Amino acid sequence: MEEAVAYSFELNPELLDLLNKEFDVKKIVARFAEAIKGKSSEEIEKIGKDVFTDYGTEWIRRTLQLGEEYPDRTYEVLKASIDKTGGYYKFALLPQRFIEIAYLATQEFPSLPIVENNARALVYKLVDCALYRNLKEVCGEGVAGLLPCKNSCLTALKVLHQDLEIDAITGMDAEMPKDGFCRFFARSV
Repeated sequence: MEEAVAYSFELNPELLDLLNKEFDVKKIVARFAEAIKGKSSEEIEKIGKDVFTDYGTEWIRRTLQLGEEYPDRTYEVLKASIDKTGGYYKFALLPQRFIEIAYLATQEFPSLPIVENNARALVYKLVDCALYRNLKEVCGEGVAGLLPCKNSCLTALKVLHQDLEIDAITGMDAEMPKDGFCRFFARSV
């Protein structure tokens, strides 16, 4: 009789811990706050775009790297399904996995609200964002209202699809200061 293989369908805690330490939202906000001292709102927007675009690029690329290094059974089954169907399930299931890892590692919520996931679109929203909350606490309502942090999320989503070689239009159609949540989307081309 063959011995049963124990599979883990959970994300590896070490993976989440590594990402959390490397991309701690408090550290990026502190760095941003230091860089904008005494700057005009135009300068703050430019600095925000630069700082958070770099953060988003590094954050998602490290997530991709560690996500490959720490596979779980769900990921193995997903990759096998993608291979068996000639790539049919690649969009939007594969990007969703890495988006979820990135946010679960750096945010304080237990799951990422996925609004839509099908062959045409991946849509998710952030109702309570630790990055935005820290921006408000450290930099004030006015700076947080400029939403410089959106550059990290938008960049991560765009770079993720580029690096996975998936043609998609990415963007944002709701913002925390106006709508009470941020909503991001990737639409299949």
